[in-house]
Amino acid sequence: MDVRPLISVFGCFLIYLAIGTLLTFGNLTPYVTSHLRKRINKDITYEETSWIFYAFISTSSLLYFGGKLGCLIGRRWSMIIGSFIFCTGIAVTYWSIQHSLVATIITYGVIDSLGFILCFGHPVVIAIEWFPKNKGLVTGIVASGLSLTPILMNSVQTFFVNPSNLQPASDGFFYNDEIIESVPVLFLIMASVTGVILLIGLLMYQEAPRESYQETTVFIFQTKEETISSELTNMNETSSHSCSKEVNGPVTKDLDCTTTINNENLCASLEQASAKVNVDDEPHTNEVKLHISPKEALKMKEFYLLSIVCICSFYPFMVLNVLYKTYGQTFIQDDTFLSTIGSIAGVVHALSRVIVGLIQDKLSYKLTILLLLGLKTVLMFTLVVTPYGGKVMYMIWICGLFTTFPLAFVCIPAAVAEVFGSKYTAEIFGMILFTSTASFFLWPLVLHRITLSLGWFATFCMTASVSFTGILVAILFPETHRTKPLISSSFDGNKERTR
Repeated sequence: MDVRPLISVFGCFLIYLAIGTLLTFGNLTPYVTSHLRKRINKDITYEETSWIFYAFISTSSLLYFGGKLGCLIGRRWSMIIGSFIFCTGIAVTYWSIQHSLVATIITYGVIDSLGFILCFGHPVVIAIEWFPKNKGLVTGIVASGLSLTPILMNSVQTFFVNPSNLQPASDGFFYNDEIIESVPVLFLIMASVTGVILLIGLLMYQEAPRESYQETTVFIFQTKEETISSELTNMNETSSHSCSKEVNGPVTKDLDCTTTINNENLCASLEQASAKVNVDDEPHTNEVKLHISPKEALKMKEFYLLSIVCICSFYPFMVLNVLYKTYGQTFIQDDTFLSTIGSIAGVVHALSRVIVGLIQDKLSYKLTILLLLGLKTVLMFTLVVTPYGGKVMYMIWICGLFTTFPLAFVCIPAAVAEVFGSKYTAEIFGMILFTSTASFFLWPLVLHRITLSLGWFATFCMTASVSFTGILVAILFPETHRTKPLISSSFDGNKERTR
């Protein structure tokens, strides 16, 4: 039994586990804000420190260039460079947080995110290449590393900064010197833990071996040719002509090319396929796959539908990550419990990534996305009633919302690989994230003004409305795509699948 695929996928999982500190910002923000208020400026608010998170997300919109760099210098080197930058960004926050909020935004928001984008796309692609028939499942397994990060980091953060479970003051901030002085050192500890996990993951990381493109492509087309030729002998078409096509150098035998049922010339179809298709690693499959380039993806409606759905799913994710602890503190006076909610929600999030991946493999992207967006919309609309149910109800609602988060990081990457092919998955997913996150600098202004002027209920209603918009857009998503088999293996039972 070849264990390389399992070792490599686990290494990819560890890489995601290390770079998932993004999901701990909700637990970290009360400590960071309290430190900056006492040591830098007493007027700093949660609204201002949330720009650290927004800077991280907005910089992550450059994920396309991380995928592009991986194509130029290799995925492994891209992740090595990204890991170094990522750990450096966390470590130097030890100094920046003692000087200014702007410096903290640059180090923990921008520099940290630059390392993130160099690492993010490649592990998922490698896992898909090892297991091309289980895209959703392996994407969920690898991406679950991101959601499991809070289990590790929330515990480290709370245990180191607030081991006595001290409660914030009535204004929601900490003023105890024990907590304030521990915050800078915490970033050195986080950088060390992250660096060790990244090192182990990179050592386990292996790329899937590839059959030579020429050899596999010739095999596929010879197989297709033999099947098609046998079918054509039984067809009584009056207009036909003879042609010869060349596939990657070797010339196949002459075909009696006949107008197909869809009035498309068979030879033209073969010529287009030979120029544009790439095949999966398994040499004995009869299925031809297209790989759509990023430039071609911009001309397809699926790209824009996926981008809009990504916005509608990512925005609630962003809101809840930043505010779940801040909102919880308004009626739950237990810092350790709120940190525990984040950890439990991380476990639920991790499990849901695997389960959602399996569901998407069995059903479809469209049905899965509608299910998750529907659940997210209902929970966001009703989140404001959780104070009446106390701690238990709040934990159930937060965990339920975290269950829907795989939508952006599992469903959409797997859908990108399915619609556009796996070759450019990292680049195209990066482009989708760019369209989704480039506008995030506008959201904080809207969000915090609504929260301050209209309260939490209006904030949750607006967030739920964004999620509901995603449902309407997802309904428009087509069921079949151009990356399905270009030519069916037979004409008497299998229709040509087109978009």
